[in-house]
Amino acid sequence: MQGDQTQHGERCETVGELFALLAVAQKMGHRLGYETHGEAYDSVRDLNQLLHQACEKAELIQQTLTKFR
Repeated sequence: MQGDQTQHGERCETVGELFALLAVAQKMGHRLGYETHGEAYDSVRDLNQLLHQACEKAELIQQTLTKFR
């Protein structure tokens, strides 16, 4: 049982770190969106949508793992 708890704790820590990393990337993407004009803007907007979806998914995983402690 100790091993299962350790693995669960490591998974929770990993998804927490991933969520934090994605949140920083999302902030950088928003900044890039404010600074970008012209042809590149559509690509930046698409990137920001993907980052938003990734943050939402990471948060969902984090909530799911936290529920089963």
